[in-house]
Amino acid sequence: MLFEKQAEASAHVQFVYDLPTGRVVFINPAYERVLHGTCARVNEELPGLLDRLHPDDRRLWQDNWQRWVEGQLPDEQELRLLAPDGTEQWFCLTPYRHQDEAGHLYLAGILRDISAEQEHRANSDKFNSKKNTVLEILAHDLAGAFALLRQMTDYVQEEMGPTAAPKVVEMLGLMQRTSRHSVQLIHDLVDQEFLAAAEIPLKRERVDLREKVAECLEPFRRAPGHEARQLTLELPPEPVYAEIDTNKLLQVVSNLVTNAFKFTPDDGRVTVTVEPDPNGVRIQIADEGIGIPAQLQPVLLERFTKARRPGLRGEPTTGLGLSLCKTIVELHRGTLTVVSEEGQGSTFTVEIPQA
Repeated sequence: MLFEKQAEASAHVQFVYDLPTGRVVFINPAYERVLHGTCARVNEELPGLLDRLHPDDRRLWQDNWQRWVEGQLPDEQELRLLAPDGTEQWFCLTPYRHQDEAGHLYLAGILRDISAEQEHRANSDKFNSKKNTVLEILAHDLAGAFALLRQMTDYVQEEMGPTAAPKVVEMLGLMQRTSRHSVQLIHDLVDQEFLAAAEIPLKRERVDLREKVAECLEPFRRAPGHEARQLTLELPPEPVYAEIDTNKLLQVVSNLVTNAFKFTPDDGRVTVTVEPDPNGVRIQIADEGIGIPAQLQPVLLERFTKARRPGLRGEPTTGLGLSLCKTIVELHRGTLTVVSEEGQGSTFTVEIPQA
């Protein structure tokens, strides 16, 4: 048969499983190359192969198996197997379901090894996350420095009075304009980066949020300023899995942490918490800052909100950041909420539902 010849030449594992008898009735030679089994012994080896499922994926696989039997499984599913040496091997399963005229049910599929693709994607996500976080930190620190320079220039102008030399007045004016322009350029760059990310469709993947959030916050921990001393990360002992667009959601976390630092004194703390929720997962960013006035809270997450305020160190804001954070979270079918009291700090909560 043409199908069998194509399957024999395929680099991916192809199989047909007879559900009523519980036996594999077809397996192609790729099974021996990819999964290191023996085609003639596939039914004897099947229990051992299922035992190699990653412990964190077994519940997911049980749910997907039931959906597959009922004909409700989506086009593709990713799963992990543990190799004998303990390393993870990633696969993408393309499932098929066929019921013949007699009502006999067969489950077939193509199993593709995507370990190399997964490693490349993980490295790319890690690089992009670090890039976004470093960009946030640089924007925060550089904008603060230019704002301070502008304030110092204003002070010098006031102290010099009207008798100052024209050349000095001209140079001070140039410093003011340069500082103002530089701050605007920095924030335009960050806003454009955030806007571009929000407009790209989501590319979801199942990840452990503990690991990803820890990677996202590492640049803050290594920052030479007050951020490294102020940041606390609280993680549960068990993995917290969610299907997210890693780059986009971590950009939200980075933006919220940077925002928390803007309004937290040097002796305050910013605490990031990741925890499972009965309906999904929760990420909280809590600060010990100046808080948000009650009259500003209802419009805080609006685009170009009137609630925008400069940071404690003079950092300006366009009011775009929180609005874009809300947009990205809602693209994940989640919610972004804030609880704050003036003088008592603020807590932003991102809740993402189960896939």
